[in-house]
Amino acid sequence: MINAKLKAENRLTPYHNLLNMENILIIGSTGTIGTAVLKNLQNRSVNVYAAIRSEKDIPKVAAYAEPVILDFTQPETLDQAMAGKDRVFLVTPLMQNPDEITRLVVEAARKNNLKHIVRSTAAGADVNGSIMMARWAGTSEAVVKESGLNFTILRPHSFLQNFISANSYTIKNQNAYYLPLGDARLAQLDVTDLGEVAAIALTSDEHFGKTYELSGLTYTSEELAQIMSEVLGREITYVDAPEEDIKAGLLSYNLPEWMVDSLMELYYIIKQGWTDTYSDDYKSITGKEYTSARTFFEENKAVFMPE
Repeated sequence: MINAKLKAENRLTPYHNLLNMENILIIGSTGTIGTAVLKNLQNRSVNVYAAIRSEKDIPKVAAYAEPVILDFTQPETLDQAMAGKDRVFLVTPLMQNPDEITRLVVEAARKNNLKHIVRSTAAGADVNGSIMMARWAGTSEAVVKESGLNFTILRPHSFLQNFISANSYTIKNQNAYYLPLGDARLAQLDVTDLGEVAAIALTSDEHFGKTYELSGLTYTSEELAQIMSEVLGREITYVDAPEEDIKAGLLSYNLPEWMVDSLMELYYIIKQGWTDTYSDDYKSITGKEYTSARTFFEENKAVFMPE
């Protein structure tokens, strides 16, 4: 077993010895969101466990949590990962059927008498939503809300971290980034803010039954390019690219067609101004304003500098 092996090598942190503290399992722990949750759970007097698919993922989580194997193709590992836990955080990648994974987690949580699930979905979640992402998120939320478990739902908007994963190459090499968003304003959230709210919800009973919209601050793409220019010390240009060019580019990376179609739907509603919204839920919970785009780019400046 993975835990026995790690203990023998003295590679586990002391979390498993803190028997009087609640045990929290993070599913989706190796991604951007999961990592932010793990970091924000540090020093909160809880035992943190990170679900990983295989031992090769241990280095990604070992500094923050005790790793436990969870492979959804091996159902017994889900039950083993849930055993003895009090709360679970769940985030899934962009997929067509997040409700199926959510249902498996909910069933295991009920079987093992967990007291609370925190589910990160997406802004606009609605089983009858106008775009695929909204419907997928809404269906997943419905599974949680109908489970009988204490729950907290987090609905993040677009992440500033997308500039790292999707736009950093052209920013570094062409001093430009390309999106089909026109002059629309859009909410931009730092994933660290989501991680903070998740950690607060996971360590308190005060957030049972709550749904929180986490928008971030709003900007136009031109405003974001100006902020980048000031922080990076060179002119960065936003190019309002034709939708067909963006779609062709996404398909050239061999992304599945359903994924590309869902992204194009999202770009369309952003361009129509549907995501020009601000929620004060973060401020109500933390007493602070969202992390600004300027702070994000200052903290991640090196990622966008020419090599």
